Amino acid sequence: MVSAMDGQERRVALVIGNGNYQQPDLPKLPNPPNDAEDIAKALRGFGFEVIERKNQSLEAMNQAIAEFGSKIGGSTAALFYYAGHGIQVKNQNYLIPVNARLESEASVPYQSVNLNQVLDEMDNGKSGANIVMLDACRNNPISGKFRSGQTRGLASPGSAPKGTVIIYATDPGNVAADGKGRNGLFTAGLLSAFKGKDLSLDGVLTAASAEVEQASGQTQTPYVNGPKTLQKSFHFRVTFDPGQAEIEKTFWNSIERSTNAADFAAYLQKYPQGSYAPLAENRLKALQGSTLALASPATATTAFDGRWAVTLVCDDLQYKEKLVKGYTYNFFIDVKAGQLQGQHKQVDTPASLTMIGTIQTDGTVDIHANGITGNQDYSVGRVQPGKPYSYRMLGSLTPTSGKATRIELRPCEATFFKN
Repeated sequence: MVSAMDGQERRVALVIGNGNYQQPDLPKLPNPPNDAEDIAKALRGFGFEVIERKNQSLEAMNQAIAEFGSKIGGSTAALFYYAGHGIQVKNQNYLIPVNARLESEASVPYQSVNLNQVLDEMDNGKSGANIVMLDACRNNPISGKFRSGQTRGLASPGSAPKGTVIIYATDPGNVAADGKGRNGLFTAGLLSAFKGKDLSLDGVLTAASAEVEQASGQTQTPYVNGPKTLQKSFHFRVTFDPGQAEIEKTFWNSIERSTNAADFAAYLQKYPQGSYAPLAENRLKALQGSTLALASPATATTAFDGRWAVTLVCDDLQYKEKLVKGYTYNFFIDVKAGQLQGQHKQVDTPASLTMIGTIQTDGTVDIHANGITGNQDYSVGRVQPGKPYSYRMLGSLTPTSGKATRIELRPCEATFFKN
């Protein structure tokens, strides 16, 4: 796996998308909830712990910001993203909740969230890097009712906590397009940039700005305020730590077209209440009654039955100029009627590993390994302990010994000896 986590690095994000506005003078915005959903998904892929909120009332926004503040203490990065209506009053920027009733300029501070509230939480949290992204400069017809001077778009940022980069969807005093597709122009640019090669904050913002300028016909240019050194040093590092649901999906995809009943039995053993359990049960029943069921109970081999000692060795790996240490696990597997199962350490604890597999009559072995990361020094990308992962191994057995090799990401070999 590759992770955004280096050492004890911890990244936290609050993502809010408001679109279902209730006041007639505030137009509903179709894209911000989509923007929040898509940005949250991308940030999780970069190793962030994400607080995701959509269509928030004033009370709910305040609660989310307080939760964000409680989590960012001592973090290496704190990121706040907001999409929705935003307004400036007397050079202060306000983010508008969906239940706001802005009858006058004086009502704005009481009906909206001052951006400084978020910045204060970041300042108190002392995070190593603070990033604020606002796709909140949409044209606001209410601003025309107010007496103060410039109310178009957002105001230039004032003082911000040290180590803070603030990004607007467009220049201060201008407005940004909500976009005709699923996302606002700025958010669409960010999502595209997140797929690029340069994942430094500077690289992402440069690519996103180019996307926005092209899509808007040069009428909208994102605005960036903050230390250039931070923009160049902060990276959105990719992680393939997908979580349990995605691991289950990967397992299912690997066996979906299988003609081996034992594969579906292994899935049901691992995920008895899984998303694909009904399909797996149907496939298992069909294959068990078919001549295609090479490892069904009627035809399964017993030549390999018994307890086997397993030595799993994963070699050192040089990954992105960093050494990933190798490791060795010793444990046992039990084989019966062409199916194997083994466990290293207690299930779902750090450095644990579960092996579930099938053995054909010719000794061909197909293993699905599911584990939980332990010490970061031994994990590709230095993933934090306690994260799930999975991979597949292929090999062969004789009645007394055998080997299987991991087929992805890093070199690992399992050696089997029958007791």
